[in-house]
Amino acid sequence: MDNIQAQMMRDELQGQLVGGWLIDGFLGNGKSAVVLPASKDGEHGAIKVFHRELVERYGKEMQYERILRERSLVGAHHENLVKILDGGECLSSGYLYVVMERLPYKNLHDRIVDIPLAAVPGIISQIASAAHYLEDRHLAHRDIKPENIVISDDFSKAILLDLGVLLPIGAASFTDVDQRQFIGTLRYSSPEFLFREEENTIEGWRAVTFYQLGAVLHDLLMKKVLFAEFTDPFPRLVEAVKSEKPHIVSEDYRCVQLANRCLTKLASTRLELVKWADFNFDEPSVSPAVVARERVLQRQQYQRQAIGPQQPAALAASQIKRMLEDACNQFETRLAAFFNGTGMFPLRMTHTSSDPVQKKFQIYIQFERDDDLGLPCSMSVLIDVELLDANAGDPVFRATTASALAPLPISTITSEPDKSYAGDLPALLDGSFLEVVLLGYLDAAYNAIDQGVELIPDVGFRLICN
Repeated sequence: MDNIQAQMMRDELQGQLVGGWLIDGFLGNGKSAVVLPASKDGEHGAIKVFHRELVERYGKEMQYERILRERSLVGAHHENLVKILDGGECLSSGYLYVVMERLPYKNLHDRIVDIPLAAVPGIISQIASAAHYLEDRHLAHRDIKPENIVISDDFSKAILLDLGVLLPIGAASFTDVDQRQFIGTLRYSSPEFLFREEENTIEGWRAVTFYQLGAVLHDLLMKKVLFAEFTDPFPRLVEAVKSEKPHIVSEDYRCVQLANRCLTKLASTRLELVKWADFNFDEPSVSPAVVARERVLQRQQYQRQAIGPQQPAALAASQIKRMLEDACNQFETRLAAFFNGTGMFPLRMTHTSSDPVQKKFQIYIQFERDDDLGLPCSMSVLIDVELLDANAGDPVFRATTASALAPLPISTITSEPDKSYAGDLPALLDGSFLEVVLLGYLDAAYNAIDQGVELIPDVGFRLICN
């Protein structure tokens, strides 16, 4: 819709009733609709009225179905999601319309340079909460971006807008047009969404949502739009979405880490790295020492990426084998340094195996019984490490662990793993995961001994790291 069409609709609708809503004023316009202040029975809102000719041109049935999706949220409430008040087709004028609450806030995109770093975690947490609320109702927003978010003047409250492209997750009834067309904003879309390769499942749309939240977080931290340097010509932006890794720096290392994980190109890896709980910045932080260590590690990691050559995402079998062997050797070295440094663990035997076909390696540690340490039985720990994603030369691994206590060393652990962590190799080796898990198993072993649990030979008692 151009400005002339918008002006004509604005003038035509002044003082008129659309769906029983009295229009008085003008708020703005988009590509296919005007937004106007309106009231009905003492309730005030903002009514979006769609241009009739454009609706017919692009499909009235499809637009009406989208309006019905929005109207399904009438009466639903989340403090960070715009309230939908009404919607449908005006019988007297023929206009399609949606009415939402009128908000006195400004657009996040327009305020991005003014937002202090201290406000960023709260903003992204609120928008994630709204997106999670939609997911719980089996709806995907599909177009989370700064332009679809408003922010209060003191930056304490953020609200997600524009529910016009809501999609019922997994539903077979949504229109064929919605299945084929790209619905969203290219710059803020994940690669699988851009190329319409997303899975129509809760997990598939969650991966898209996480990417878009990461893109918004990028803009909040960097004070510029994602892939700003690749805007023109258009094919450069498409290629950037597909293969470029954004460079993100900030004093808030937790936000940087979350943004980078959200912006991981491969959806399956993204889901390994990000959980809804990661957007809750109110959770207690880890110790200052761990914070400092992981922050330095992250800075060094991104420095290496900045100066190092990019590797192709697809790896040959020989490359995978070398990568697994190198990672396994680094794991063994790190574990030996940890055990020797703490002096808290018994003598041990370490066995390793590698499976390049499955892109995995395994480290099995058998600790001897040690009466002097108060451990009159044998503890075993199994660490399985899988290469999840080459990730453009910054490979992502997943480590899972399990442990058992037995009268004598056992040959293997058959119980399900109870701990899992996904990240790059430096994060796995130098972060807190291994230290917390290994000390947790040792503590669990002492608790089991104190409780007099039955230790079955060749099977053992499963230890849980709390």
